[in-house]
Amino acid sequence: MSKTIRPLLVTLLAVTAAAAAAALGRSSGAIVVYGYPYASRCPAAGYNDVVDRWDMYMCNCTSYVAWALRANGQRTDWFIRGAMNAWNWPHVARLSHLAVSTRPRVRAVAVWPKLSPPFGHLSYVTGIERDGGIDVSEYNSPGTGAFDPFVFDLRRDVSTDGAVFIYVPPRRRARA
Repeated sequence: MSKTIRPLLVTLLAVTAAAAAAALGRSSGAIVVYGYPYASRCPAAGYNDVVDRWDMYMCNCTSYVAWALRANGQRTDWFIRGAMNAWNWPHVARLSHLAVSTRPRVRAVAVWPKLSPPFGHLSYVTGIERDGGIDVSEYNSPGTGAFDPFVFDLRRDVSTDGAVFIYVPPRRRARA
């Protein structure tokens, strides 16, 4: 490789990597959104109120976000069985000393406590748009005009009006 082309190639790779990071909401590393283990059982499991390993109903937003946290290396040890309706997640997070804010972050849990009463709704944040909207992955998305219960959805540029965000840290590593 010539000495003049090499710096150009390095610059091109750096710009491409920066653009890819920006597309992911300025996060480090890829975000896992696919692979929900109960997907093949949806929507039937949701209609039948089947419970997952976290004692949440399969094919619902809470079950999916619990899985997304786990799949992305974040803590799930703060859940309180029987108290994890979407509207209550911020309260439970605060009890566990997790940060809750009105500012979105990639890999945060977005909670709309008053959406879809009486349960609320939550999503996993996968990106932040320049206009302040967020990109999310979720199950059971209400209020989109095309609601299809117990189905996976990726949405872009979602309004954060009425939302709070839970910043869930990485899981603690076991000591060797």
